[in-house]
Amino acid sequence: MRKYGYNRPSATLYKRRRVHSKRPSFFFKFIFLLLVIGGIGWCGFIGVRYGVRLIQDAQITDWHVKSVSVSGVSGTIEKEMFSKATAFEGKSFSFNQAENLRKDFIKTYPMLKHITVVRGLLTGKLKISAKPREPVAQFVLPDGSRKYIDADSTVYADPNGSQQVLQVQLIGDAPEKLQPSFVEMVQSVLKLKKSLPFEALQLNLQDNTVTMRLPDNNVVHFGVAKDLKAKAARAAQIMDKVRGKYQAPMTLNFEFFEQGKVFLTLSAH
Repeated sequence: MRKYGYNRPSATLYKRRRVHSKRPSFFFKFIFLLLVIGGIGWCGFIGVRYGVRLIQDAQITDWHVKSVSVSGVSGTIEKEMFSKATAFEGKSFSFNQAENLRKDFIKTYPMLKHITVVRGLLTGKLKISAKPREPVAQFVLPDGSRKYIDADSTVYADPNGSQQVLQVQLIGDAPEKLQPSFVEMVQSVLKLKKSLPFEALQLNLQDNTVTMRLPDNNVVHFGVAKDLKAKAARAAQIMDKVRGKYQAPMTLNFEFFEQGKVFLTLSAH
């Protein structure tokens, strides 16, 4: 056999050449920095000019009413509020005037809540919004007038209020605000009306007590206006157990409810 000789080539050494990148000179850096500073300054100048023009267009310093909108209410109240606000159309209207108008609405319309008077700075529109209060009960006062109570425990007048809400007999002067526990009890007894039907609910503000009158002359004395929601639930449980067992008028007394005691007594015919 023939042999073929093979000579391995010797490795060739390659020397890496360093690539020297050319760095920008100080002159170009300086020019670039000037361009950046100039661009920022120009943008700032344009922004200031635009801001000044925006303020002038919005008339923040001398704001005028161009139009009026009323939302959240309807009927006569909406018309009256709109009429009061449109009296300022075309006139200068300050922030203090807006706040005074809001206070006037609060005083004139106690049956409304969340009343706001907002100036639209860019539109010139005077925006008024409010929400009607939703009564949970009503007081019939000695002079025949009525006061209503909403879920926030606020007592207010409403000549056009609903007559279908729960009537509460009031002893004493109607306050501007009631204890939240009383409103909680009213909401509870309305839910428990099937198991705790009642004919009248009385709130005595002189000694801060609550009394409920049930059919068949049964009476529930809740005592001091405290823990009324729990007392109403307990009264419903007791009346559900004893209903039909006793014919005589019954009285439930919650005077010692905090000690875990409720007394049931039978009244003489």
